[in-house]
Amino acid sequence: MKFWKHSQRLLMLALFAALVHAPPGFAAGKWPRVGEQVQNFGFTGLDGKQHQLSEFVGHYVLLEFWATWCEPCVNEVPILKKALELYQERGLEILGLDSDRTLETVQEFVAKNQVPWLQSAPDSTEVITKNELKIGWYPTLILLDPQRKILLVSGNGQTPLKPST
Repeated sequence: MKFWKHSQRLLMLALFAALVHAPPGFAAGKWPRVGEQVQNFGFTGLDGKQHQLSEFVGHYVLLEFWATWCEPCVNEVPILKKALELYQERGLEILGLDSDRTLETVQEFVAKNQVPWLQSAPDSTEVITKNELKIGWYPTLILLDPQRKILLVSGNGQTPLKPST
């Protein structure tokens, strides 16, 4: 079962390059919904620098809502690293939005595991998940097109890809 879940996520990331329009009905829960535009938001990176989602204009952006205490989140890191390696040249960027309680916990994990993508500091992530995107399940992945339109959502106990029957 664990292998299947990881395979589904890798498949989702592998298919992102072929997506032009995601059909309705893949939305996971009330917020956020496929087809909606994500408004620009600001956040502080782990290094203390201020950033905006708009920095990624022109790129597909995978918003990764995660935490070091979340085993499935931690298990996704190698898969996400591989996806970034395969698709960064085609315009994929990842933004990690960690919900740990301390900045130091996240910084240590990112350094130890050589996580190469930009990370939001926990305080910023808390504001985003409560006020902007209403995330309540970890891990949650949201794939945005280059204009910040939501293409896919996983989370809330659902995945956007289902096994064929």
